[in-house]
Amino acid sequence: MLVVTGIFENGRFIPDTPISLPQSKKATLTIEENRSAEAGPANKWREIGEAILACDEELPGEPLPIRLRTVAETEAL
Repeated sequence: MLVVTGIFENGRFIPDTPISLPQSKKATLTIEENRSAEAGPANKWREIGEAILACDEELPGEPLPIRLRTVAETEAL
């Protein structure tokens, strides 16, 4: 048996993580009545992602380059 957690939103079940199931696989959905979907961290991250995608604000200036540490520098830490 596979347990998949997620939220029910706008008439659809949205799992917390992507899943792959064969077509026409029988499934049972159990609704937790005592837990609010608003309280889940996955829902908050989904809201943040949607807000970023919906944002049309242009940032002034040019992006600054970053320098990542090399393997040798990381190993020396």
